[in-house]
Amino acid sequence: LFSWRHDDGRLIPLTKRAFLSRLNEIWAAAGMQSVSGHCFRIGGTTALLRMGVDTEVVKLGGRWKSDSFLGYWR
Repeated sequence: LFSWRHDDGRLIPLTKRAFLSRLNEIWAAAGMQSVSGHCFRIGGTTALLRMGVDTEVVKLGGRWKSDSFLGYWR
């Protein structure tokens, strides 16, 4: 789903490592702090809950095994 075509024509999938690395490069150049993948998980959880998505759906989608994700709701 998320990929790009290399100069030699190969289709390269976007990995979590490459995604976070590039974002952190951009943010560092702007004087901002770096983030981890966990930040996106927390942010995504918060966004879904604020939109009114049922907590059980958020729990399932985030592969949360307990209700601990509710503690991230900011």
